[in-house]
Amino acid sequence: MASDTKTKTGSVILMSAGQEDDVTVVRLDRASESKIGDSPECHVTEGPFKGIVVKQTVDEKGRLPPVGNPNVRTWFFAHTRDKNTDLESATYSRERREICFWFRRKASKPDQILQATKYFKSLIEPEHFPKDYVSFIKKSMLLMQEFPLMRRVQVSVRPEPDTEGGHDGLSLRPEAEDEEPPIENFITVLTPAVYDYQYLPEVPVSRKNHVTFRIMASAEAHVALSHVYGDTDRRTYEIVLGGWNNTKSAIRYGGRGPIEVEANTPGLLNADDFQAFWITWSDDGGSLEVGRGMTRGLNCVLRWPKIPPAKQHSINLMSVSTGPGSPGRWEFIEYLSAVTKVSETKASKRAKVRRGVVWYAKKTKMLENLEAAFPSCINTQQLLSLSSVRLTDMLEAVVFLKDLLKLGLALEVARGVWLRSPTNHLDTAHEIRMVSQMPRLIGREAPTVALVTVLYCEKQAMDTMMEDKISYVVHSVDSTGTSKSTVYTVGRIGDHRVVAMKLRKIAIQASTKASHAKAIDQLIGIFDQLQHVLIVTTGGAVPNYTDYGKHLRRGDVAVSVPRTPDGPMYVHCSDVEMGDQAFFSTSVWNAADDSIAKVARQLYDVSVSRGGHETLRSWEKYSESGQEQLRRIDDRFHRPPGKTDRLYALLEGERDPVLVRHPVPPPEKRYAYRENTPNVRLGPIGCGRAVARIDALRMEFASCHGIVAYDRGLHHVVDAVMNSRVSSCGLVLGICDYLDGTKTRTWQPYAAVCAASFAKSLVLGLPAFGRRRGYYQ
Repeated sequence: MASDTKTKTGSVILMSAGQEDDVTVVRLDRASESKIGDSPECHVTEGPFKGIVVKQTVDEKGRLPPVGNPNVRTWFFAHTRDKNTDLESATYSRERREICFWFRRKASKPDQILQATKYFKSLIEPEHFPKDYVSFIKKSMLLMQEFPLMRRVQVSVRPEPDTEGGHDGLSLRPEAEDEEPPIENFITVLTPAVYDYQYLPEVPVSRKNHVTFRIMASAEAHVALSHVYGDTDRRTYEIVLGGWNNTKSAIRYGGRGPIEVEANTPGLLNADDFQAFWITWSDDGGSLEVGRGMTRGLNCVLRWPKIPPAKQHSINLMSVSTGPGSPGRWEFIEYLSAVTKVSETKASKRAKVRRGVVWYAKKTKMLENLEAAFPSCINTQQLLSLSSVRLTDMLEAVVFLKDLLKLGLALEVARGVWLRSPTNHLDTAHEIRMVSQMPRLIGREAPTVALVTVLYCEKQAMDTMMEDKISYVVHSVDSTGTSKSTVYTVGRIGDHRVVAMKLRKIAIQASTKASHAKAIDQLIGIFDQLQHVLIVTTGGAVPNYTDYGKHLRRGDVAVSVPRTPDGPMYVHCSDVEMGDQAFFSTSVWNAADDSIAKVARQLYDVSVSRGGHETLRSWEKYSESGQEQLRRIDDRFHRPPGKTDRLYALLEGERDPVLVRHPVPPPEKRYAYRENTPNVRLGPIGCGRAVARIDALRMEFASCHGIVAYDRGLHHVVDAVMNSRVSSCGLVLGICDYLDGTKTRTWQPYAAVCAASFAKSLVLGLPAFGRRRGYYQ
């Protein structure tokens, strides 16, 4: 039969009852009110059942339809008597009442356990415990309305003989009112008939020294207790149950590694019935035991009492697998004490908040490290080390990474190897292709313009300027087992086919700088039709405190253009000799093909003309469109408040820089001034830590070479392009500080959008035919 109770959300609680052998089953399902309708199978009963809508939902044997395994279950013992007898002469009968809970997908495991516990405690509250079955079911239905994450609750009642000397579980007799029932955290895992480990984040082991489970398989049940996620070949204890055609069991060091302990165990597993096992290990990793049953310490099957120090490690993760020809069904059960109402002290609340803040910072750091490493992949242990996450917290870290995977923010290119996704879940038109080798693009598909970025926010901004995007994730594993990856995003800007690539984040080490040059060489080698390379990044302005026409501020754009036909577009200072005056050791570069510089000058002339200020300039339109797209996924891309753009100057006679006002245009040039819009300045770009971080040297070096802005040190990249077959090169810098682009992150995302939008205008201004006659029709 079925009854329904309307909930506040427009759904109904549908009650179905059935009988399975001697067990009475009552099932409560949350269903849409529209699905119930005026069913002819439903009728309203009277008498003690008034208010219950009855519907027959059982089969001819009185059984309810089968359902999947519950998320959480608990039970208690109830002692009942005939209500017509008094307490003194009453005869009690004992029954076991099991309650199973199913939750919506969005409910996390902690939420499931917490809600199931609250539901259970409210249901069996001694002072208000229902005195009969109808009241018990009605209270169950009413309680379900208070827990919207629950989609199904099932109560099973089975008569049981009483035991001498008392009973276990929870009795509702007065003397047992204070006892707490166990909460059973129930996880089911299915493994296919293939040796491939499945990691179990639902079963935490990092702060435990044991685990119990049941397995139904014909043979070859494998359990891996690992130190690091994704690495079951090293620093892993592999337990094989029923191996060798269900004749032996063993403990290995490493997946399919050397056998350390083995025992003959014929018929240990059963394909038709669950077999229970326990595993225990010492906290220091010095010993390991495996046994049969659910009671730890009894029926030991395998024992490794003295693990050599070289093979000892902490156990932070667990994975399971079955072998060829033997699929498996696993059940993991953890008994948790019911949650009690304990008042939190101020100290415990502060500790809880502090831990939450610390974990938020660690999660942010993990995402930042993925973005910094992009397009290179990084394994779990390296990522945790860079993010200052302890191995004992690996469970929380891996769960966070899995959440990033679900959100489309990360890719797991191999087991335990992570890569920041080149797109996001909102950009459904951006296709990702995993390849082992970059396919050769020919004809109209071959890119002619390369767009190189350094920061991940710069790559995001540049991608929004492109259409018909496809990101090729090129992943391979070398002879040492190390994963390597790079990412090329191919798309279209106007009539030009373009390819965007991000470099690894700049570091001081020479090896990293050499890797940037190598990445440029690979880029130009793979895409053999490239004619132009644009480096689109963020940088620091060289301010002019008196002349508005030469002044750059945050949010503006600087483009590498020589001051004279023979002058440099890029200048690097490698060393400074100090004497009566500074002597700079410099290297300079200029592009043999000035196509980019010509287009930049044309766009600049438009920007400073009176007519060019009457409507939005092209790059301003692209910037607004790009910000609108990016703000849907990250609010950092909006323009920061103007008051954060503070300008300081080191005045003569002052020890510390003082705050000064930004220059404004003279009255006759006031039309050229627009509040909160990017201005464009042309001139050489400089770099070099020897000068960029010392104000006096920075300004003097800029004055000597006419430098308008400094980047974070891309001379290796510029040199690699200039020494390649590509003769057209340029830099577009979005200004985010007054140093070299590394001082503050506040303005970096917005400056990246400004640089990307101007780069789009540059690409659109380049000749579409290029050097290959008849290529574009």
